[in-house]
Parts: sequence; structure tokens; C-alpha cells
Amino acid sequence: MATTTGDVLQAYLGQQLGELRRHGPGARAGQAEAIHQMRVAARRLRSLLATGRTLFAAGAADDIRTELQWISGVLGAARDPTVVQDRLRELLAEEPPGLVIGPAAERIDETLDASAAAGMENVIVALDGERYALLLGRLAEFVTAVPLTAKASRPPHKTVRKLVAKDEARLRRSVDGLAPRAGGGPGTPSDAEAASRDEGLHEVRKSAKRLRYAAEFAATVAGKGDAKWLSRTALAARHIQTALGLHQDSVVAQTLLSELGRRAAGSGEPGFTFGRLHAREGQLAAQAEADFARAWKKFPGPRDR
Repeated sequence: MATTTGDVLQAYLGQQLGELRRHGPGARAGQAEAIHQMRVAARRLRSLLATGRTLFAAGAADDIRTELQWISGVLGAARDPTVVQDRLRELLAEEPPGLVIGPAAERIDETLDASAAAGMENVIVALDGERYALLLGRLAEFVTAVPLTAKASRPPHKTVRKLVAKDEARLRRSVDGLAPRAGGGPGTPSDAEAASRDEGLHEVRKSAKRLRYAAEFAATVAGKGDAKWLSRTALAARHIQTALGLHQDSVVAQTLLSELGRRAAGSGEPGFTFGRLHAREGQLAAQAEADFARAWKKFPGPRDR
């Protein structure tokens, strides 16, 4: 039975390493859900290594976190184009037939199909390569003999709660640091202002995801009183992550549509439909940001603990 923070941390890391391995064959076969779950396991591992950094010997997890970021990026490049493609197909299906002008659907599909295919090739190369094999080996060694500090020998309840509180403070700083959408004045925001805001919202999303993973982990070892707060915090962070995930998907889609519009202009094809889809994505991004604002207002405060 786990009696120290190091024990529960070691067990959790081992569980996620098992998930990473379990979904490897499916990811190699191009199964979308396996790729997604493998990426989630890599993210959870990397996130907890960051949350619990004071529990490890200085710098012990740094290289592993870097490699987990790498494999997560490889997996994302195979899956993300399909997410955007499904999104744009839905928007196209909602357009009046008379306003879908030119080969917009074909251009979207051929661009994203090519991106997904290239991403899948890279997944196979990566998972069959030496770099990934070394990562699995280092993770296994790390889990077996985690280089812990004295802090990790303490009972887990209070220790993990404090770690979650630090990640919560990190999220609050991310929200407080958001650039205003319109620069604090009237009129349409500049491209630089909009990009700064979008980048800030993306950082908030990453902070919310890290808090969610930490709170979900901590809830499994906390006392009754803390478990309730931790579960509520994890759910609230998930709501923020979901809203801003949709916002990020819209930002990515708008970038693609702008590029497709430029290509259409250069080749003499009509770009009208790309413009309409871009406008719709702008509306969806604004809606997602409003959903985030509502979720943040409901986020548990100190009085809710």
C-alpha cells in the first residue's frame, strides 16, 4: 500500500507508461482513438513530471519531459488535420448550396488529407525508431527507480494538495496575464492584438489542462474533504480546457482558410467560400471565448475549499 507521496507518484507514472505502451500498436496501425489515447498518456506523464518537479532530484525529469513533448507533437501532427477537416466539413454542409463556389471542399480535403498522411508516416517512423525506444527505456528506468527528494517521503494527502494549489495559481496568473482583445479601446483589434490574445488563451488552456491532470491524480489519494474540492477543481479546469480547445481549433482553421484563400487568388480559383468559412470560424472562436469566460466565472475560489 502506498504510504508516501513518492509511492503514489511512482504508481501513477507507471500506469501512464502502461497506457503509452498499450496504445502503441493501434497508433502504428493508424487508429485515430489509439493515437489520441497515446497522446493523452504522453501529456499526462509530461504534465505530472512538471507538477511534481520539486519531488524529483534537480533536472532528473527534464530530458524525459522534452522527449514526451516530442512524441506528443508527432502524434498530434497525425490527428489534428483530421479534427480540422471534420470541423470544416460540418461548416460546409451548413452552407447554402449556392454559396459554395468553386472546388472549396476538394481543396480543403486534399490539403488536410496530405497533412494527415504525412503525419501518419512520421508516427510510424517515430514509433519504430531508436529515439522512441530510448524514451520508453528511460521512462521504465525512471519509474522503477524514481530519483526522489526528501519531500517525496512525506504522506501524500497534504503534499499533493499543495502541488495542485501551485498549478491553480499558475492558471490564475495565465488568466490575469491575458492581453485585452481590442487593446482596451474602441474599434477592430489589430492582427497583432488578436494574435497576442489568441496566444494567451492557448497558454490558459495549457495551464488548465495541467491543473486538471494534477487534480485528477491528487483526488485519488486525498482525504474526503480534499477529494471533493479536487474533483470539483478538475471538472472546472476541464470545462476551461474544452472551451479553449475549441477556440484553438478555430484559430488553426482560420489560418488554414486564409492560406487556401491566398492560393485560390493566385491560381484564379474563387476564394469566396473560404472567406465565408473564415467568418464563421471567427464567430465560433468568439463563442468559445465567451464559453471560457462563463466557465472562469464559475471556477472554484478559496471560499469553495
